[in-house]
Amino acid sequence: MSQSLPGNLRKLTLPQRRSTIADAFAFSPEESAGIDADSSMLDLADIMVESAIGVMPVPLGVATGFLIDGAEYLVPLAVEEPSVIAASSYAAGIVRRAGGFRTWATEPVMSAQVVLEGRYDAESVMKHEPEVRATLEPILAAMERRGGGYRGMDVEASAGCTCVMLHVDVRNAMGANLLNTAAEAASRVLSGRLGTQRLMAILTNAGEQRRAGAECSIPVQRLARAGFSGEEAARRIALGAQFARENYRRAVTHNKEIMNGVTSLALATGNDTRGIEAAVHAWASRDGVYRGLTEFSVVDGNLIGRWEAPLPFGVVGGAVAVHPAARAALKILGNPDAVTLSRIAAAVGLAQNLAAVYALVTEGIQSGHMRLHCERLAFLAGARGTQIREVAALLAAGTRHNLDEARVVLSQVEQSAYGRTR
Repeated sequence: MSQSLPGNLRKLTLPQRRSTIADAFAFSPEESAGIDADSSMLDLADIMVESAIGVMPVPLGVATGFLIDGAEYLVPLAVEEPSVIAASSYAAGIVRRAGGFRTWATEPVMSAQVVLEGRYDAESVMKHEPEVRATLEPILAAMERRGGGYRGMDVEASAGCTCVMLHVDVRNAMGANLLNTAAEAASRVLSGRLGTQRLMAILTNAGEQRRAGAECSIPVQRLARAGFSGEEAARRIALGAQFARENYRRAVTHNKEIMNGVTSLALATGNDTRGIEAAVHAWASRDGVYRGLTEFSVVDGNLIGRWEAPLPFGVVGGAVAVHPAARAALKILGNPDAVTLSRIAAAVGLAQNLAAVYALVTEGIQSGHMRLHCERLAFLAGARGTQIREVAALLAAGTRHNLDEARVVLSQVEQSAYGRTR
């Protein structure tokens, strides 16, 4: 069917694209409404991406109970997974009663790679650093006025090429456009002086120098749950995290549990979710083996949880600058700078993972997930408003959890309500 679409789809107006796609793929009225928005949001979509046809609304909620470095936060999270906000708030409450999260972060230094064909020793490259720095001065001038700017360069070799790493403190920005502009300018200097060709010049999302971390300490007696003593629950949490550090298949899901929180915060605040996820997963495999990133241990009657990773969050530029929902999310957080936002992200990631591992090693995750699953089934069956939770509760109490059963339960609820109103 897509073969009948015009080849110049991107040149059509947004209303024309919407009509063309809806007709070509036989959108139902509900599907067309699902990607609709008011005119200002559609205009925004049209300048944010090419060939826009609408928007994809994602639920935006707030995780409550976070105490981070002595400050209280409501944390906005944009996510489609039902349990994420509930889990974050639950773990945040446990940690809050134990004194809250302690966080830390490095300066917001990001790097770009200038890759030159051929192998050159570091000395022959580094002698051109003064000229490179002079070339970058006008590009980085505004950033330097904000306290950031050039932080040096170094040289490494790979795949028969020479890679020059440029390091820039990008302050509150994510920094991609600035780094790419700087890299291309530096590449012209270096390729000319060395008599070679530039293979590429682009930032690296690895972000090893732009890290943030979080730590919490919980008295083990506060972890008693579901027939487990606090001491036993804490021991099992620590063992579960150890297993994730040594078993890559578990590590994948373990780190996904961390990123449930981190990515949801990134999306809510208009940050680059793909770049942040790539940086975190690269960090998880930095020694050549993919490992779980959180560490839990029992020390002197307390469960200690900790993790650290590259978390290159920004609060200016990109989608943050143009998307009103991102600006609203940052307002909820008190308009933090980029370093503070990365520290908040570290706390949210630790909370999310703690909640997941805690549930896994005690009663399991399905009881909580099933309640939320039943609410979705109730909605799909046609329940609306207060009916949703009424139908979900009855469905969860039964033995069959599917759409057909949800329709049966909804019919019973409606008949009961009709009988009460007669």
